[in-house]
Amino acid sequence: MNQWIKKSFELAADKGYLDKLSAIYPVSSNAARALNQRDKNKIFSALKESSGEEMINSLLEFKRFPFDDPYIGYFRQDRAALSKNPKTVARIKKRLLALGGEGIIKGIERPKSSSRQFGQYFRNFLEHLEVPILQEDEFIKSKEDAILAGGDKALKRFAKDNLGYKKDKGLDLVMRIGGQHYIGEAKFISATGGTQDKSFRESLAFIKAKSHSAQHIAILDGVIWAPSSRKQNLYGRLKKLHKSKIVLSALLLRDFLKSQER
Repeated sequence: MNQWIKKSFELAADKGYLDKLSAIYPVSSNAARALNQRDKNKIFSALKESSGEEMINSLLEFKRFPFDDPYIGYFRQDRAALSKNPKTVARIKKRLLALGGEGIIKGIERPKSSSRQFGQYFRNFLEHLEVPILQEDEFIKSKEDAILAGGDKALKRFAKDNLGYKKDKGLDLVMRIGGQHYIGEAKFISATGGTQDKSFRESLAFIKAKSHSAQHIAILDGVIWAPSSRKQNLYGRLKKLHKSKIVLSALLLRDFLKSQER
């Protein structure tokens, strides 16, 4: 087990782990996005449509669908798919009718989830690590310790072009410390099971992969550091990782950087 995994377990078991973490990943009370009367009228008109295709198509005009459904994103990308998938359309229509006009309005107006902002929160946190954040041209010219500026797609492109990164997933971190390049993912795992376990498995696959000019690192927080009685639990899988695989809490990232400096 890597020393940073061990330190992260100890940190989480100590007093105030979540309190300290909230400074990096704050949970704000996001305001509801109120609809105007014209938009509300559109919703009630959409409910009168006999065709599920037309009903869903009308509601796709809003930035947020009334409820989360894994197939809605596909329909947003390809409206023609509505006419090709009658069973899926019928299922979604049935749920919309059960919600009714007021329920649909509440669903569209519901506040944005705080967890969806965590990627930006992590980037904000990087600005406080006392390591310069440089644009790509400056990062390439410099040989000093630095963090590469940019969003997940820009970081992925740089890593593919310069560091031998082969995956298609975006990155949260590209940095050079002590002459060594690191590429990383940052995630807050809020629960076990379902998509959260999938997210964790993706992080494990990421750190087990290799790039010829960079060390992979996973900055993970949340329930993964909590002991569990489940036989197949995230806590146990972290303990079994080879000591060469670096996983740590964001709260330890500053200490990690200092330990790698020349």
